[in-house]
Amino acid sequence: MDDWRRDLGVAVAGCAAEIRFAEPMAQHTTFRVGGLADAWVRVDSRQALVRVLSVCREAGVRTWLLGRGSNVLVSDQGLRGVVVSLGGELAAIKVSGARGQGSGADSQSPIPNPRSHMLICGGGATLDEVATIAEKEGLAGVEFLAGIPGTVGGGLHSNAGAFGRSLGDVVASVTVFDPEGSERLLTGAQLRREYRRPMIERELVAVEVTMELQPGRPEPAAAIREQRWAKHPKEPSAGSFFRNPETGDGGRIPAGKLIEQCGMKGRTIGGAKVSEKHANFLINTGRARFAEVYELVQVIKATVEEQTGILLEEEVQYLPGTNGVRSQTAEGTVHKVGHTGQKGRAE
Repeated sequence: MDDWRRDLGVAVAGCAAEIRFAEPMAQHTTFRVGGLADAWVRVDSRQALVRVLSVCREAGVRTWLLGRGSNVLVSDQGLRGVVVSLGGELAAIKVSGARGQGSGADSQSPIPNPRSHMLICGGGATLDEVATIAEKEGLAGVEFLAGIPGTVGGGLHSNAGAFGRSLGDVVASVTVFDPEGSERLLTGAQLRREYRRPMIERELVAVEVTMELQPGRPEPAAAIREQRWAKHPKEPSAGSFFRNPETGDGGRIPAGKLIEQCGMKGRTIGGAKVSEKHANFLINTGRARFAEVYELVQVIKATVEEQTGILLEEEVQYLPGTNGVRSQTAEGTVHKVGHTGQKGRAE
């Protein structure tokens, strides 16, 4: 066993964590695609997280932050390094009173609304649970998160949203660990809020996210969940695969509509298929491989660009990254990315 594996086991012994070596990533992604990671660790406390990150940093081992594994496509060659998932207290959700009472607001934040309440969420909390708890507490503003299968921390890295709303509309502050293990609070202009773009730097680990909500009567999460699931396929997928491209007037064209107009619904390569229920979902029909999904993506992009002049851009993140993707072939071989000591982010 390599020294870093031994050191990792020693670091998490006796603290709130679970560790597995040679762990199949297909078991941790909603697409059900992905080879072995060198190690997978679930950390349930800040102490455990700091220990894991410290071992990896000192050994020069790459770390990957993975939530529920939506919005990602992992290579069949797997991931070299340590995959970290947040659980326990790092996935908890609690409600505080009016803003300014323990919310971590600072002078960079806008003037607080005295009627607002803060929902304080661990980075590993699920977006769907955020919507459910907010409804139970009589707080409005995050209904759109109901049914989204990712985590809060993962959602920050794509500014997750639906129905014209996104996390950037409600997030007031984010507590993060930087690559050196130092804790920082990000607020105001330190948080980016662009459409489907990361709100924080990818090398940062979000451990706590504060959302500012308003008392009200939100639409029931169950109704939104049912509405969403009625439109989406039940087969394994990574969620919406492409970003909705912008129009000249500042609006956006649904990517699924473009794909459908180009006759791509139902198109299949191996075990990968364009869903006939929603064309912006690529589904795993049973035994899809990374190379088959990636090849289907390239066919879709080329077809849509040829017929409409619009180049679609992926919302889904490839792991280990675009360098490895470009060397992937139809036979599924891939040249490993040789970067160490870096961090990847995924939902």
